[in-house]
Amino acid sequence: MQSFEVVFIVKFKGSRLQSGFIASYILYGIGLLAIVGAAYARLNTSTEQGKAVQNNVDEVSVQLEVIKGKIMLCAAVYPDGDHGQFNARHAYPAPSGAGNRAAISAVTCPTPGGPLALGLMPDGIPMPVSPPDFNEWVYEHTAAGGIRLRLEPRVNGGAAATRARLLRQFEDSVTADGDDLVFAVLN
Repeated sequence: MQSFEVVFIVKFKGSRLQSGFIASYILYGIGLLAIVGAAYARLNTSTEQGKAVQNNVDEVSVQLEVIKGKIMLCAAVYPDGDHGQFNARHAYPAPSGAGNRAAISAVTCPTPGGPLALGLMPDGIPMPVSPPDFNEWVYEHTAAGGIRLRLEPRVNGGAAATRARLLRQFEDSVTADGDDLVFAVLN
């Protein structure tokens, strides 16, 4: 009977050693899965951030085209308009108050019947709201007849990735002025 007890004890201790060995492999596998999961989460976050930046760039691009279209439409529909500012491009919009720079919502088209807000142009397209992470578009009419659209981030240094991508995408028609982006509509 004693030999049975020795064999049982030896088998029992060997079984415990094997289970410890298997447990270490299981822990190793769990650790490896955690590392892979963390790497995947980081990759997914980077991809999501890239998508958000591209969505902002796309939104700014669409808004820029809508506003440019309204500016050109103003001069085409009301060629005899006169904004009374400077001595150039009289049929194009101008800020409704004094000065040559204003938020796009305060820019009017000079019509024979009086100033008409760009948002009320006969194209039926409403003025876009400010792009994500940026303040409202700013319209600039220069003494030399140039027309610019300025975009400034809501926060100093904000929207850096979007600004960098816009500078690459519109390299021929945009310049950086500090944190602001200045898009040339007409030179």
